[in-house]
Amino acid sequence: MRGRRKTLRISEAEWSIMKVLWDNAERTEAGMTLGEIVQKLAEPTGWSDTTIRTLIIRLAEKNAVSIDKTSGVYKYTANTPKDECVKYEVDSFVKRVFNDSKYDLMASLVEECELTEEQKRKIYEIISTIKD
Repeated sequence: MRGRRKTLRISEAEWSIMKVLWDNAERTEAGMTLGEIVQKLAEPTGWSDTTIRTLIIRLAEKNAVSIDKTSGVYKYTANTPKDECVKYEVDSFVKRVFNDSKYDLMASLVEECELTEEQKRKIYEIISTIKD
């Protein structure tokens, strides 16, 4: 598998940091400061700025987050696209819980959830695009 990027294992707490960075990427192309990240996460999580900084450092060590130190104020940006992380997590979940059967995952979701008519319509549209 030469040339393929190593997939990141991101903890649940680290996902919170990544979501903030992804959600604010368009607004803050130059990245976010620790203060901005703390402002988004401190209240909903109850985490201190030290905890949040520790999580960011872990993500930087995993190369999931880059740190721009050129302006005197550290700016943090996500290095890994959200869709890549989501794909890894879904694949990992399907392997662990459904013995790597995407069919079993889909069947479980369809049988166990209540969908609106609009959601059903969209699912039918997606299914209709599947090619043999």
